[in-house]
Formats: sequence, C-alpha cells, structure tokens
Amino acid sequence: MKGKILFVAGAAVGYVLGARAGRGAYVKIKSQAESLWENPNVQKTVQQAEGFVKENAPVVGKKIQEVAGDAAAKAKSVASKSGDSDVADKVGALADKAESKASDAADAVKDAGRGAKGKGEPGSGPLPGVNAGE
Repeated sequence: MKGKILFVAGAAVGYVLGARAGRGAYVKIKSQAESLWENPNVQKTVQQAEGFVKENAPVVGKKIQEVAGDAAAKAKSVASKSGDSDVADKVGALADKAESKASDAADAVKDAGRGAKGKGEPGSGPLPGVNAGE
C-alpha cells in the first residue's frame, strides 16, 4: 500500500513538473487531492490510524526505554570485563548518553501519541501546517 501511495505521489509530481500546462495541472491535482482527503471513508481511516497511534505510543515509548536500557547495561558489562578501565569508562559514558537519548525519544513518541489530531482538515494531514498552493 505504501508503495502504491509513493508511486501515485511520484507520478503526480512528475506530471506537474513535466506538464506544459504547469499551474493548471497543479490546481487540478490539488483539488483532486483535497476532495480525496475530505472523503468520509478516508477520514474514517485517518481517525482509526490516529486512535491506534494514541493507544500504542506509550507502549512503543516504554519498549524504546527498555531496549535502550538493556543495551546500555550489556555494553557496560562487556566493557568492564575487558580489563581496560579507560575503555570501560568511555563505553559507560556513551551508554549513559545513548540511554538518555532513547529516553528523550520515548518521551517524544508518547507526546506525539497524545498530540495526534483528529480534525481531518487539509493541512493537518501528513505534513501538518503545510497547505499546497501557498
């Protein structure tokens, strides 16, 4: 499905860029895209996807933190067994930094899940705040 969407989007962009009509073709494609976006079936699917994201974002965020914590602990363990205290210190510092970044990423995922929009307005879709033709 993703491949089909990318193909159609690429074909539309290629048509607009290659068309002699230029602006007319662009306006036509834009209006068709807006009418598709406003289709009740599309909006139903968008709302289902947003609900799924809201429901599962905390789970994904928690899993990110768990996996990063486990990886950091294993890296520290292996480095401490190497016998080289300089290497162990560097690996420990990097592991702590990676764990912190993963925690930040997990928080961002959770926040994104809470902030998912359900308005179904043009400009609130795949590129929020971006409206074609402006």
